[in-house]
Amino acid sequence: MEKVQHLKIPLEDIKLATNNFSNYIAKGGFGNVYGGKLTISGQQYNVAVKRLDPNGGQGVREFFMEIQMLSCYTHENLVSLLGFCEESGESILVYELAKNGSLDKYLDDEKLSWVQRLKISLGAARGFNYLHNDVGSQHRVLHRDIKSSNILLDENWEAKISDFGLSKIGPSNTQMTFLVTLACGTLGYIDPEYHKTGILTKESDVYSFGVLLFEILCGRIGLIATYHDERRFLAPLAQRSCERNTLHDIILPSIKDEIKKDSLNVYSTVAYQCLKEKRIERPTMAWIVKKLEKALDLQVNGDVVGFVRLGTWGKQIEGHENNWCFELEQGHRLQKITIDHGDDVIYSLMFTSECRGVLHESNKAGGSAGGDTISEVTLDFDEEIVGIIGSIGTRDGDTIISSLSFKTNKKTHGPFGRESKSLFSIPLDKASIVGFYGTCGNYINSIGMYVIAHDEIMRVGTWGRTIPGTPLNIWSFQLEKNHHLSKITIDHGDLIYSLVFTSQYGDLTNTSNKAGGWNGGDNVSEVTFDWNEEITAISGTVALSRGTYAGYTVISSISFVTNKKSHGPFGNVRGTPFTIEWDNGSLAGFYGLCGYYIDSIGVCLKVAK
Repeated sequence: MEKVQHLKIPLEDIKLATNNFSNYIAKGGFGNVYGGKLTISGQQYNVAVKRLDPNGGQGVREFFMEIQMLSCYTHENLVSLLGFCEESGESILVYELAKNGSLDKYLDDEKLSWVQRLKISLGAARGFNYLHNDVGSQHRVLHRDIKSSNILLDENWEAKISDFGLSKIGPSNTQMTFLVTLACGTLGYIDPEYHKTGILTKESDVYSFGVLLFEILCGRIGLIATYHDERRFLAPLAQRSCERNTLHDIILPSIKDEIKKDSLNVYSTVAYQCLKEKRIERPTMAWIVKKLEKALDLQVNGDVVGFVRLGTWGKQIEGHENNWCFELEQGHRLQKITIDHGDDVIYSLMFTSECRGVLHESNKAGGSAGGDTISEVTLDFDEEIVGIIGSIGTRDGDTIISSLSFKTNKKTHGPFGRESKSLFSIPLDKASIVGFYGTCGNYINSIGMYVIAHDEIMRVGTWGRTIPGTPLNIWSFQLEKNHHLSKITIDHGDLIYSLVFTSQYGDLTNTSNKAGGWNGGDNVSEVTFDWNEEITAISGTVALSRGTYAGYTVISSISFVTNKKSHGPFGNVRGTPFTIEWDNGSLAGFYGLCGYYIDSIGVCLKVAK
């Protein structure tokens, strides 16, 4: 307590600020809460004063835990502890006042819009992600009592996490943080596994957060004692509703009409996944933050399902990835493409869009050099690109785009450059183009298209941890249209180092760049698939790496399950098992993270209609 002596506030100052504890605000498990104005270090604050009730449900241990937590950790989505008082038998905590009080009071409030609810959900998720992952390199904080009454709202309706009296601190530099402790929390929110075994993990918080998300969506608390049927506990009710496709029946009526379908799909998927019985199937708080950001974006900016990436990829110059991209802004129409080219190479591209009669020109996309010819493709107001046709060549040892044609619903523009024997075609049958992307050096090395898909792309996967302090190292492979996955090459030893994918269409064979790890293993294995053999699941294990680069969470073994057999396992079967399986879609590609090894793997699925 010596480190927090500077936070001590005299009892007389607190009595004066609260008019001798007469400005009552609320009652909690700790005791009564009082409001007032208090001057600290020359600055005046609106404060909330929590006065410990000796006969209440919490005591001295919780009092000191709250001081320890909030004096060490600060985040915009945590309540701010201004000070405390331990004097004349009183135990008092002083916080900066969250003007709008606790979230539970507004769950069924018709004035709280869906966008506001999304922002509150996202703010709370960011706060819990900070506690789980960013409080320090050696530990994490497990809250243990996540519920709507412990989420406070400031004057701007920003979420502030409160009530850390039940929190526990655990190590974060292990594969799985767990603590054996007497299960506690609030009935209706507590993780059933934690309640049953007494083993606390970060996934216990994730379960409770899933209940919180459904509280926000359904406009009710997690446990209603007056009900004596299936409505009593929100968690199982919400799970059944999702599984029976009747979630709409329990959503708060006042927000039903304003929720966009895609936003609801993402939000409800996150909440449902949090409540999974098996802890290994529950997501991380970092994943939850990313998905809630997507749900908010879909609600605010439109009903775009997502981008499907198509393209023929070349070689990055000198081993560096020089990316270029252009995306149409909302309300814009692609009006012109300017192509700088020579006889057998495309140097650069520029794009012009039109919105309400005003033209907007992009920066030059691609090559650092210039060609002999500049051509323009001007599109009519009702003309849309429905595909790209081109060819691949080489220049100075680099793989380049040697020619390009742009096919529209009216005609084919081009070719620009000179066609080689290595032709490619990217058709758009059921999608609308919203941009282009690629890699470049002195020339355009590759080109692809961003499209809004009519078919949804679903992503599932088990995620590891990339190397701390380095950029996110993302790898991906997607099957081009009509291509069949014919082979996977696995470089492995004690774990999985890298993967290479080979696809085939007719007599055409495409082999991907190496996906993943920077090193090589002791063994290289190949999985060859029959023409009618399809992957239906991936199984494997996640463990800590060993040897020179030890201590990273990586994929230690992997097997590919098809409609005919199981290929594998490859690598060393140790650590935590995982399974990714699907029955409502066909494989469209793989993706993941990597450092020295394969840190994670997931799949892209094209969902069957």
